[in-house]
Amino acid sequence: MSTSDPLLGRQLANFRIERLLGRGGMAHVYYGWDVKLKRPVALKVIDARFRDNPAYAQRFIREAQSVSTWRQENIAQVYYADNEGDLYYFVMEYIDGFDLGKLLNQYAARGELMPSADVLRLGRAVAGALDYAHQKGIIHRDVKPSNVMLGRDGRVVLSDFGLALDVQEGSMGEVFGSAHYIAPEQARRSSDAVAQSDLYSLGVMLYEMLTGVVPFDDPSPTTVALQHLTLKPPSPREINPDLSPAVEAVLLKALDKTPTERYQTGRELITALEAALQTTQTVSGERRLPPPPAGVSPATTRLSQLSVADLLQAQPEAPAVSPPKNLPSRASQPRTMNPTWWLMLGGCGLLFVVSVLLGGGLLATRWKTLFAPVTSSTPATPASVQPTVAPVTSPPDATVVETALSTPTTPASATLKASAAPGPTVKYPDGQRLRLYYDENSFYLLNLSESILPISDINLERLDSSEVPLNRFEGSRWARFYSKSEPQSCMAIEIRDSSSYLRPAQCLNRYLSTRTPARDDPGIFWTAQADSRGSQFRVLWKDEEVARCEISVGTCEVFVP
Repeated sequence: MSTSDPLLGRQLANFRIERLLGRGGMAHVYYGWDVKLKRPVALKVIDARFRDNPAYAQRFIREAQSVSTWRQENIAQVYYADNEGDLYYFVMEYIDGFDLGKLLNQYAARGELMPSADVLRLGRAVAGALDYAHQKGIIHRDVKPSNVMLGRDGRVVLSDFGLALDVQEGSMGEVFGSAHYIAPEQARRSSDAVAQSDLYSLGVMLYEMLTGVVPFDDPSPTTVALQHLTLKPPSPREINPDLSPAVEAVLLKALDKTPTERYQTGRELITALEAALQTTQTVSGERRLPPPPAGVSPATTRLSQLSVADLLQAQPEAPAVSPPKNLPSRASQPRTMNPTWWLMLGGCGLLFVVSVLLGGGLLATRWKTLFAPVTSSTPATPASVQPTVAPVTSPPDATVVETALSTPTTPASATLKASAAPGPTVKYPDGQRLRLYYDENSFYLLNLSESILPISDINLERLDSSEVPLNRFEGSRWARFYSKSEPQSCMAIEIRDSSSYLRPAQCLNRYLSTRTPARDDPGIFWTAQADSRGSQFRVLWKDEEVARCEISVGTCEVFVP
């Protein structure tokens, strides 16, 4: 299957699609260019699975058109909404920055928590956006860190009203949202969502920013949703003892199972939190809190000296944004090659060959330099080029409970080393793309394709210096818990009782199946050995070798049929 995206280069109305920004269970988000007003935009295109439901798609556009009339500093402005045939989309402002989920990952990788002043500033911005939407009769239904954009200019924007529910019109019966942030009543049925459901999700975000973890977590999104329905949230002070009883009381009220018992507006919630954070906890002579309950890992409680503004400033610059030059507007269909272009390309090729034959070594060198492989933010990459995983600036929606969603949350992930992956055994250059991440304590398989793959077809083996297989891990061990590898989701192996785990940010905490073997388990195949028993492992697809990976590198590209 080709990894090319037929929408790249296509023009919808006045908006040309340039590159992919992110994908999720319901839609793809692209960076685009407004050819009329000469400005960057973000386009959200409904996934093909929902195009056969005209009622849903038309309502999606109608609600986007309603949101486009809003003017609120902390809500991403919608410019346009339309469809071309069964292709439904809307266009919104492009925010040059990063989503909150990514920054929370970076704080966690440093072993730190976000400063309280930033927690209040971000919480106040999201609360203001929600109060504005609720006054307009709209419930967001998917409030989570990855939908909060932090611009380099300091602006905080709540994005992605694509799941928004018009209170007067009601729900069509779907269950939407992200499991780690979904309110109990919304997990039961979308039509039960109320304004306080959004505030519950905001409460989960505040809990996460102040403790470093979400209140409920499990590899199964369905299990997480059921925990929201049935379990009391763990005490925030058992996770972060530096929090005062007043802060804990605010967080637990925000996470009450009953909507009427929560704060009724975002303003009320943030006002209470601000007052609680101003109270100081007396540490001297106070009895130490008991250890966290089983299954809850204490978060690092050291407050960071880096503000969100400092962290944003430290981020690498985004690719230069400039309008395409001298390109005619394309019609709304995939591009085709004009015969004149074939003649021009043929002439260029002939000129190059002649130059080389005439001894134009310098020209050949310059040509190679000009067209050297570069990393790309789109997954449509030739197998010979080792791409990097582009940050997902605004992961689209995920569904929960009835559709076994994939849910991005903020794990305590480590910052990955920017090292080039070793070249794979490229037998299937147009196949499904996977990426492996690993360190001495953990191993992760990320599905970067657009297909669901049977995980039991993948096996991994350590090779000795004579290429004799040693340790072997079979995908069927993952399949006992979850039989399929889904797009943008990870399978994990974490060695039991290790001091830390890699938990790459690229996995977005979408772990479908996690195995926790002991370090002496015969299936541990990727770690360095004291007796130097081989420096490589191989990836097998139905017992056919498809990749060789260097253990010392820590990441590897794989393509399977």
